[in-house]
Amino acid sequence: MRISKLREEDFRKRLGEIIDVYLDGYADVKEYAYHKRRDVKNYVKWLYRCDPDAFIVAFEENSIIGFVAGAKNWWDRVYGDIGEIHELVVKRDFRGKGIGKKILEEEIRLLEEKNKIIGLWVGEKNYRAIKFYERFGFETVGKVGVWLRMIRKS
Repeated sequence: MRISKLREEDFRKRLGEIIDVYLDGYADVKEYAYHKRRDVKNYVKWLYRCDPDAFIVAFEENSIIGFVAGAKNWWDRVYGDIGEIHELVVKRDFRGKGIGKKILEEEIRLLEEKNKIIGLWVGEKNYRAIKFYERFGFETVGKVGVWLRMIRKS
């Protein structure tokens, strides 16, 4: 397994594959995901445009098996300027193998170069993800609708 950032031309070429990873990764928590390929495509393109440098992909051989997308420059109404993790997805067949851990560690390292606080939102019933983020020092600090706000301070 290797992780890397994608150049824009590689992102465009592999967009369909990234969409497939997203749809597979959310198959068991559909209430928190986009379902139509067109909507996923627009969302994933937004994620990449938001901060291409903070879009990190995990590969097994030459296939994408997971990704994390964030932003080094984000504004939160409570915390001000922070780093933000918008998305982390690993294909179901590759869960439990340390892939999410590796890409999250790299994303945190990248975001902490500029920020003392990193935030993310997670579905309130996505217990697996909540426990995962807690292992990395994220704490729940609020809730809006079905979304929990989690913050990590360095």
